[in-house]
Amino acid sequence: MSATGQVAGGANLICFTTGRGSAYGCKPAPSLKLATNSALYAHQEEDMDFNCGTIVDGKESIEACGARFFELVLATASGRRTRSEQWGYGEDEFAPWILGATM
Repeated sequence: MSATGQVAGGANLICFTTGRGSAYGCKPAPSLKLATNSALYAHQEEDMDFNCGTIVDGKESIEACGARFFELVLATASGRRTRSEQWGYGEDEFAPWILGATM
């Protein structure tokens, strides 16, 4: 629901971090999914756009990972399709705010 508010407020691109592997898209804005760990990325590589776990794994510095992510954001803003767009996710995820817990 927070992404719905961000898009309604004018966001042109969503960067969605996940540690559990949420399959997420949010039309009309492209949604980049960032896996917070390499195990998740390996398990759901077809659905994740970016692996942040390389930092914790000691394979990449924060600066290098950030630069790689910045390039992905630029490419996406320039028309590169996200995994959500490739799979057609996003029609059902655009939801109004609801009261109470969302599980």
